[in-house]
Amino acid sequence: MELYELDELISSMGIEPTAKELKLLYAEFEKDFVNNLFTINGHQVKVILKNSNTPGYEAYPETFVHLITRKGSGGKRLFDRPRANKIHWVRCILENSREEEITFFHYPEDDGSIRDYYWYKDGGFLVIMKKITPDYLVITSFHIDDKRNKEYFEKKVKWYRENMA
Repeated sequence: MELYELDELISSMGIEPTAKELKLLYAEFEKDFVNNLFTINGHQVKVILKNSNTPGYEAYPETFVHLITRKGSGGKRLFDRPRANKIHWVRCILENSREEEITFFHYPEDDGSIRDYYWYKDGGFLVIMKKITPDYLVITSFHIDDKRNKEYFEKKVKWYRENMA
């Protein structure tokens, strides 16, 4: 799939997914990350398949839950419709990471680890990865949905260009 072809997976999805919609989201995750493995820059892309501890999502793998929920108040993970509806964008963005539409940068996290960011600005969507030798782990992805988030990641891009590029 090409970047310009990306659209919402389930355009009619409400605030909370129905069981059928959740099944469709999971089928997309399974197709992209479990049944059809792929590599980026020589690293096998991996996901955490251990079941999540997130209430309501215990039957689903941890990475899947991170791709369809966001941290809410008190650290509780809540379903995030815009994020979930773009679950099929993650692989496409990674596979097209060398295209000019994708802004790539590394950034050191508070714990000292380095994460890789793939930002599809036109689609307002970001994928975060981490190298865990010899693999490449999908950490999360999300919709850049407000000016504050956009400015936050623009600062990270600027830091990368000034310090790492």
